[in-house]
Amino acid sequence: MSPTSEPAPQNDAATSPRAPVDLLHHVARPRAGLRILYLCHRVPYPPDKGERIRAFHQVQGLARRHRIHLLALADGELPDLGPLKALCERVEVFPLNRTAAYARAALGALRPRPFSLSFFESKELAGRLRELARRERFDVVMVYCSAMAPCAELLPEVPAVLDMVDVDSAKWAQYARFAPLPLRPVYALEARRLRRYEASLAGRFQKIFLATGNETRLYKANAPGAPAATVLSGVDVDYFQPLDLPKATAPTLVFTGQMDYFANVDGIVHFAREVFPRLRRRIPDVELLVVGRSPVPAVRDLGELPGVQVTGAVGDVRPFLARAWMFVAPLRIAQGVQNKVLEAMASNLPVVCSERVLAGVADGGFRSGRDLLAAGTDDTDAEMENAVASLIGDAELRERLAASARQRLLATYRWGSSLDRLEELVGAASRPPAGLPPAGHPEDEEGAARSAIAATGAGEARRA
Repeated sequence: MSPTSEPAPQNDAATSPRAPVDLLHHVARPRAGLRILYLCHRVPYPPDKGERIRAFHQVQGLARRHRIHLLALADGELPDLGPLKALCERVEVFPLNRTAAYARAALGALRPRPFSLSFFESKELAGRLRELARRERFDVVMVYCSAMAPCAELLPEVPAVLDMVDVDSAKWAQYARFAPLPLRPVYALEARRLRRYEASLAGRFQKIFLATGNETRLYKANAPGAPAATVLSGVDVDYFQPLDLPKATAPTLVFTGQMDYFANVDGIVHFAREVFPRLRRRIPDVELLVVGRSPVPAVRDLGELPGVQVTGAVGDVRPFLARAWMFVAPLRIAQGVQNKVLEAMASNLPVVCSERVLAGVADGGFRSGRDLLAAGTDDTDAEMENAVASLIGDAELRERLAASARQRLLATYRWGSSLDRLEELVGAASRPPAGLPPAGHPEDEEGAARSAIAATGAGEARRA
């Protein structure tokens, strides 16, 4: 759960407020391997934002050789479930009433547990899991998002793994720093509760995955001895290729993302109001494009500023990336890797970002000054301004950073190698067929990301 709502895509699907949407689809081609129960806090489709991108590619990758039974919650209108039907043996979606979910979260303040757990509670889902525990045999349960972790306890006989993705307690601590004053104590309380809760998960799962080495180290500092491992995310480098379009005549900056997500709103509003006017005084014709769906009023209002355009939802973000001179990621709140930054790099666009954003791609060996420019001194606004201005004035530097970043991205953030690692770890955690000894568990290592990078460099990664 985030401090701001994130609407699900709209379509014509109509669902009962209480009954799950059940889609049974037997894939024609036979599959060996495991029976995997995959639990997700939101429907992992379409793969057009961070949480859905990673989850969808995991389902897609595991479905190559294993049978997937997907159970997901939905707190809005359903997207097209056809692509998930094609991958999974069974798809069941349990609608959440968003108003009731927020009410549960508010009442959850009276209990010593994270608000996030109350938001994603579903009696219907819990009942279905109890039924499956009695009737079905799964080799492993894979849980996506820590808010869904209690679901694994309903199938106590089945080994379980958790993709925590990021350390959410650290993100909420950042929210508490930058949120409006009345909300800061609430976010700080959630950060403390999540920190205790995350530590308690260490003994409940055979393996816990995180999206970056930095997140893994942060989690292990809170939960020493946790069976944590790094499983990098990826980017669709076939889709996000450089387009042969002319660059904008005026120097143009672009930022993309879900524009009702708290971290995006905070970052781009601060940049547009505090940094961009200083740039305009130095470079009067510089322009800023804010591209993304569901802009909140604070973002829409940026369109009134000289040189700023707020597009709202667009059918294809790639032409905006292609015509821009650079991508700006001035996020003050960031955990893990930013998919928007990977997509910009794949599109051969130079990046100026905050130090927090840089930390998310450090596993890939990205360095400020060689692959991108990062701003992170005490006077970050001035450093961000100077980094953008220097890049506007130096076409050769823009080309060099873009080429270096894309080359490094292609060697590190391909889905194929990441999903191979995920499959290995899930397989090691699963229970073996009757009569066979348990599989050996891959070692827990602080340098998991470095191992993944080395494996990627050894040969061309297989695409998911």
